Amino acid sequence: MKKYLLILLILFVLPKLMAQQAINVDQVMKSGNDKIRQLDYASSIKDFNKALRMSPGLAEAYYGRAVAKFNIGQYDEALRDANKALDAKKKYAEAYLVRGQILAATKKFDDALADFDHALVNKNDLYEAVSQKALTTFQMGKEKEAFEIVNKALESNDKSSELYFCRGTLYNNKQKFEKALTDFNKCYETDPGYNTYNVLLARGTAHLSQQDYKEAEEDFSKAIELLPNNAAAYSSRSRLRYEQGSYQEAVDDLIKAIEINPDNASINYNLGMAYYKLNDIKNACEKFHKACSMGNTNACKMVVLSCVENK
Repeated sequence: MKKYLLILLILFVLPKLMAQQAINVDQVMKSGNDKIRQLDYASSIKDFNKALRMSPGLAEAYYGRAVAKFNIGQYDEALRDANKALDAKKKYAEAYLVRGQILAATKKFDDALADFDHALVNKNDLYEAVSQKALTTFQMGKEKEAFEIVNKALESNDKSSELYFCRGTLYNNKQKFEKALTDFNKCYETDPGYNTYNVLLARGTAHLSQQDYKEAEEDFSKAIELLPNNAAAYSSRSRLRYEQGSYQEAVDDLIKAIEINPDNASINYNLGMAYYKLNDIKNACEKFHKACSMGNTNACKMVVLSCVENK
């Protein structure tokens, strides 16, 4: 009788427990992926860690954690996770994509391009892989070839916001800001919800480079409203305000940025410069010293030029 009851337990209870665990893992994975979309990478890593404890070897969790770690500059750890994702799932196009991004960030360009091609072999409509291939090719100094890659893809699919954003980024890098703005606006026309934060930052940068300050401020401010806990938009808006001579407002934005990202050398240097413009030498030199200690050479020059008495 006991043996019969045990068999019943196995047949009826265990599958329910396994199904419940699968639901719980799916919920944790959704939370992690949502946090990546919100650029909350530290919190997303915690979710993916939890998912891996619940389901060891889950390729999607390794992939998600690789994306998060890549975006906070933990390249070695991100690479290990991307490799684990591919070990668990051999034809995982997105895992090839993130591994290619990591390799490109560490200047292993040929290996990166090979991974982007692997991604496209396994998923030929993964346009982010096309974009990354074009951006990496541009980074290698092959600018004409980079535009050819994205233009060819747009001939096949002129409804891809990803490809318009990529080409807009290439135009920004080439300082062809009117063309960049056309492509960034095309992103919104094609898909208003596509990568909104980064599109706003890129479009704001193009406006700023043309000294279209009103439009630039609108884009940066919208980005801040969208993700108030991300430093990039505050830092971008501070540059706008600095150029306009609104140094106190630039300081206010940079203080917000430093609260979010205190160990960013460029933000500390820029805050030092804004203080310097306000003739607040004490606070300026404090930021110059900190930025210099983190390797910012411009900050080190300001220390030598302006902060000898403030050491």
